[in-house]
Amino acid sequence: MAYPIYARQPTGRTRLAIAAILFLVAALLALLPSRASAGDLAAWQIVGYSNNASHYAFAEYGRQDGSGFPYATLYVIDLDQDKYVGGAPFRALIENEAASVGQTLAQVHADAAGALATYAISQPGRLVAADPPGEEDANRRALAFHAAPVFPHIDAARKLTLTTVNLPDQPMCAQMGQTFGFALALDGVEIYRDTSIPKSRNCPLDYQVAGIVMPMSEPAGRAVAMISVLQVGFEGPSRRLIAVPVRL
Repeated sequence: MAYPIYARQPTGRTRLAIAAILFLVAALLALLPSRASAGDLAAWQIVGYSNNASHYAFAEYGRQDGSGFPYATLYVIDLDQDKYVGGAPFRALIENEAASVGQTLAQVHADAAGALATYAISQPGRLVAADPPGEEDANRRALAFHAAPVFPHIDAARKLTLTTVNLPDQPMCAQMGQTFGFALALDGVEIYRDTSIPKSRNCPLDYQVAGIVMPMSEPAGRAVAMISVLQVGFEGPSRRLIAVPVRL
């Protein structure tokens, strides 16, 4: 609605009163606690490898942004075929802010117990190198590491490098922003490249290298690269994780 140009203007006393009210409102707002919008960063847990290291399992967990509900998801992966097996992923969500993340983790482990037994996920995994999201000034697109579990290092350093790939996602993601796939290179040689974006990634905006995990025993050449997927969340970008098989 447009106001007529001949509308009566407030008097000087009225303007002072309005200014005083606005100042009081601003002062009261300044005293209220502020809350920046932000997505949730899922943490992750190594569940383990099968005895021959052909299968790998991990879990991710946290609290949903917005609801505050605790969640956990457990993945069992056939590394030779690069696919989920045994009914994975197993998901748990407790719609109660008072519930603990530990409860969802316990629930998802119980739900996945049959698959973990079927694929003999009993060999511990070894975290070779990691880039946690809270680390300051980290290069989250690359990770240098030594594969041999000894110190001082006796093997040459390896380097995993991630680059993003401009790929369109499902139409609903177009209004959320530019979406990307990714490619991985080991010591400068490409070992993985997305050709499309799975719907499970939920409108991915960016990727980061989260860590390298190897089995505790043979075969020593097996590894997985843990990749952070920054995707559209309720209050901001949220982190979820995927595992990419790597041969060292």
